[in-house]
Amino acid sequence: MDSKVVYEKVKALIAEKLEIDPAKISMEASFRKDLGADSLDTYELVYAIEEELGVSIPDEKANEFETVKDAVDFLSTQL
Repeated sequence: MDSKVVYEKVKALIAEKLEIDPAKISMEASFRKDLGADSLDTYELVYAIEEELGVSIPDEKANEFETVKDAVDFLSTQL
């Protein structure tokens, strides 16, 4: 799947789960610093992404996601 498509899907899920304006979400945005996600938010987001995109994200991999780009790059290789 094209990384732009993956990014748009992930961005929509982040905006929904974290209740923030999609315009504030960029590829460089840090989940914790820029988007204010705590560990529970991150877990729920990973679960939502798995459900939406039909992929499995191992916990150890999900813990490596610092930025939106990290998640999109990983997902792009899985789809």
